Amino acid sequence: MINGNVYKDYRDNIIIDKDNPVLAFKANRDRYIKNGKQDIYAGLPHIGSINSEDALTWNYIRSICQANDFSVLEKLLKIKIKNPKVLLWTLSFDSKSNDLQFLVGSTIREIDGIYQGQITEPDIIIETDEHLIVIECKLGEANKYPTHLWESCNDSKGPEIRKDKYFQNNLFINDINYSSKAYQLFRMAYYTYAICSKIFKKPMLVSLTNESWWQKENKSKDTPKKIWIDFTKQVDTTKISLINIFWQNLSIMQEQALAQYLLNHKCLKKEN
Repeated sequence: MINGNVYKDYRDNIIIDKDNPVLAFKANRDRYIKNGKQDIYAGLPHIGSINSEDALTWNYIRSICQANDFSVLEKLLKIKIKNPKVLLWTLSFDSKSNDLQFLVGSTIREIDGIYQGQITEPDIIIETDEHLIVIECKLGEANKYPTHLWESCNDSKGPEIRKDKYFQNNLFINDINYSSKAYQLFRMAYYTYAICSKIFKKPMLVSLTNESWWQKENKSKDTPKKIWIDFTKQVDTTKISLINIFWQNLSIMQEQALAQYLLNHKCLKKEN
């Protein structure tokens, strides 16, 4: 590990299915590049960082998929997760999710695919017999307001060129904080609703966040909790379910190795 922060071999940061090709693709694509203070990590995958949101996401989702135990998510979301088909970063890692991968990809390409820049990439998608659940993950550092939450990049034109499409189906009541604070949430709500309109499932957008910074203030005196609540007021919740849950709540499970991993994760430690 370099500087106690990034593993030279990203697989040392992974607790399950370390050689899966989906994980290898993610590691090769998202990597540190030469950038001043970060030069020491240049060429290494982001997923090798001990602060990696993607590593945490992989370790959790692959563990519950292999154990076929979605019980904790069921309790938190208050739904039954029957016959789940799962995608990570829009990619399937088993044959039963291949059709979902194509549907999600084609739907996103209809909008994002015609513009330059990185295409929208939901962190976790779970299709069940009744629901389509899209989970937007945020980790950050323990007890610190996140350096990047749900806002768009400062120089990005993405929010404005996509806005007409996102707002055409009356899913949103208003656009307060659309690009300045909550763009990623608006975007994920739109795609959740759009995909569900094709497969006739109940749409659910889940924000998976870090309880240690949920009520921390930034310079503008905003908290992630306030931004989330303000976002929910912009959405017609008769058309889509919205819920926030915490990584810390996922550690209450039968699978002991995964529970211990979550409980001991550096980024999830709350102040006493």
